[in-house]
Amino acid sequence: MTFRLKKAEDLFYQPLEQEKSKMIVEDLIPQGLTLLAGAPKSCKSWMMLDMCLAVSSGEPFLGKETRKCEVLYFSLEDREVRLQSRLLELGKAPPPGMHFCLERKSLEEGFISDLVDTLNEHPDIRLIVIDTLQKIRGSDNGVSTANQYSKDDYDISRIKRFADRHNIAIVCVHHLRKMQDKRDPVNEILGSTAMSGVPDQILLLKKDRFRTDGELSAVGRDSPQWKMILKFDEFRWHLIKVETEEELAKEEVPGVLYTIADMVKTVGTWTGTATGLLEAVGNTEMQPNVLSAKMTKFYYDVFYPENISMTSKRTANERLMTLTYTPQESMATESASSDVASIGDVSPPV
Repeated sequence: MTFRLKKAEDLFYQPLEQEKSKMIVEDLIPQGLTLLAGAPKSCKSWMMLDMCLAVSSGEPFLGKETRKCEVLYFSLEDREVRLQSRLLELGKAPPPGMHFCLERKSLEEGFISDLVDTLNEHPDIRLIVIDTLQKIRGSDNGVSTANQYSKDDYDISRIKRFADRHNIAIVCVHHLRKMQDKRDPVNEILGSTAMSGVPDQILLLKKDRFRTDGELSAVGRDSPQWKMILKFDEFRWHLIKVETEEELAKEEVPGVLYTIADMVKTVGTWTGTATGLLEAVGNTEMQPNVLSAKMTKFYYDVFYPENISMTSKRTANERLMTLTYTPQESMATESASSDVASIGDVSPPV
């Protein structure tokens, strides 16, 4: 039996009916698989509980319209007493279509097959939240780095296939790494790149555990990118502002700044004009005055974390900037030498 082939020219010239993902929460939760990743204690579970209550009631969530349906929330890190406490803190009686499950069963122990039986019994469930993903994956002990991608891809693909096959939305709550990645925050998701490659939608929740403000960013296949500025108050997240894809593009750190940082770390020190700097890194698209402004605006995002200092001065004919890289070990040595010198300067008591 041969494979069925499709001519590229037929695909090019023949209009096809466009398929749009059915959204459970407008621009936020599409039909399929969504990964919500955030740091520990970033109030992810409070957000998911509030969202489930909104969807099961058919009420807006964070200013977005919801598609009313029954909801199943796997709260796998909580006990009944904590769930009851949180429901009471939110202060709203849940509708009949809101369901909880606290039973822990891994994918290898039959989680998917039991989920099939559950949906057969409750066919109106269209949204499932798994909090957290790791609780149904089992241990990664003994899994080598080389095999981590295969395991991640296998596990999360099984969940996505289930969501697609049953035309429902599944949200998996997951964790972020401690190390930040300014170039691409998606790389902060714990695990291999399969964790970000398989889902239909990725939501990144950023919040300092000692602050009440936070950010929720979306990177999806069929929905626009956006970022919500939020505030956590009275046990729920409140929308402050939404930044659109166009607004985010204006705020995005230009890639040439990272190229410049890499060059400076190689040469140690560089002095010259903005025009000369663009020539040094082979960039012919950006204007020198724009580069100067971007370097100042994003200094603490790109250069400061890499221990690169930046100064500038005007000569009679032009403005020169100097970029200097100081390796971390050199900074530590200088600091130690300074401490010794300061100790030596102290006069002994008489």
